Amino acid sequence: MSAPGMYKCSCQTCGEHLEYPLDFEGTIVACPHCGQGTELHQPKLTSTQAITTQAPPPMKSSGGRGSVMPPTSRGRVEHDPLSAVAPQTEKPTPEPIPAAEPDDPNACVNCGVVFDEDETVCVECGHRRPTVSNWNGPTIFRLVAGIIIACELLVLILQWTTTGKPFGLRQRTRHAVLVKIGLRKELTPAEAAAAQSGTNSPAGSIVKDPDLLLKDHRLITDKNNGAQYITGTIKNISQYRYLAVKVNFALLDGASQVIPDANVSAYTQTIEPGKDWTFKVLLLDPDAKDYRPLPPVEGVR
Repeated sequence: MSAPGMYKCSCQTCGEHLEYPLDFEGTIVACPHCGQGTELHQPKLTSTQAITTQAPPPMKSSGGRGSVMPPTSRGRVEHDPLSAVAPQTEKPTPEPIPAAEPDDPNACVNCGVVFDEDETVCVECGHRRPTVSNWNGPTIFRLVAGIIIACELLVLILQWTTTGKPFGLRQRTRHAVLVKIGLRKELTPAEAAAAQSGTNSPAGSIVKDPDLLLKDHRLITDKNNGAQYITGTIKNISQYRYLAVKVNFALLDGASQVIPDANVSAYTQTIEPGKDWTFKVLLLDPDAKDYRPLPPVEGVR
């Protein structure tokens, strides 16, 4: 049974019973049981029921369980009178976040805060910005072009500094390039023969072709008519087919001197890789008693 001048109701959240003074009717207070806000009101009475109202006695601080402390005004709780003299600590005013400009590369894509140049993590939302720029058409084109140019330069260096497979240039090709750019002099057949024999060798002399090898050669005489021939064998020691293969010889007189404008040569259309070609050259000059090879063996692959 409730005390005189007091009403009872139930909390709208937890359902616990509450006791409150008459003048608290219709106010919203915090439930002492669950702490949630609830409205204090009595059930509506029917027309046959009579309501007896009594003047509320002076409030006393009961402190009982389930009692509601009276506020100084309806719907508000009295403030602590000592709160004004308590030391107050002022909260620091947060600095305003700078707004990011449109298309700012240093702006966070998540919250829009501007990064410092050396920061990679947003201090506001923790988003980590990518360290690699977005790939687009021009960037990919420049990257592929740079790789191709670097590979071509590497192949060129290997071709010029090596003579083996698969990149090395043949010495004859290197000699032709040097002659073309003016760093080496083209030799006549007589100068080439002298360079091959090691006598009077000029600077930048031609070298023997490593692909077409003159394996053997000799001078023979036909027993029937006394004609003289130079015979021998050329071997293609490379893995390439050679076309327009030609070997040249300088004719010598009885004193082993070169006969001017009396050179002879043998020619064939092709030599397959690893194959031999046997040649035979007729000596037409009656003063020719001997011969000398004029390297290199010519050919196109």
